[in-house]
Amino acid sequence: MDVAPATIAVACLGLLVFLFLYKQQQKRVAGHVGQLAPNKKGGAPGGKKELQVFTREEVAKHCTRDDAWIIVQDKQTGVHKVYDVTAYVDEHPGGESILNNAGRDSTEGFLGPQHPATVFVLVEDFLVGTLAQQ
Repeated sequence: MDVAPATIAVACLGLLVFLFLYKQQQKRVAGHVGQLAPNKKGGAPGGKKELQVFTREEVAKHCTRDDAWIIVQDKQTGVHKVYDVTAYVDEHPGGESILNNAGRDSTEGFLGPQHPATVFVLVEDFLVGTLAQQ
């Protein structure tokens, strides 16, 4: 199989551009860590957040661009977790699609193929609590 050196060079350049843009996005996201409501109040000793239990009605009040919470069911434990993603809305690679289910269960969209595996690590920085058992 003959592959022209120019083709290889273009593929390498494309990969480098992708990696550069990905790293830039990661830096912007990392800049938002520590901006969540629990941390603004000091958080728990030792850097751990104090997690609260919320009802669906309480989460539903946080459904705007300036106050966006989502519910995502943990695929390993089955626990419904509540995330305050307000600080991440402007940085979300999918634009405002993150707001499609603000204030509601966003599990289906969150687990979609558009999200890389790293999303599961990233989202933990935005965890504010769990959903009350119903």
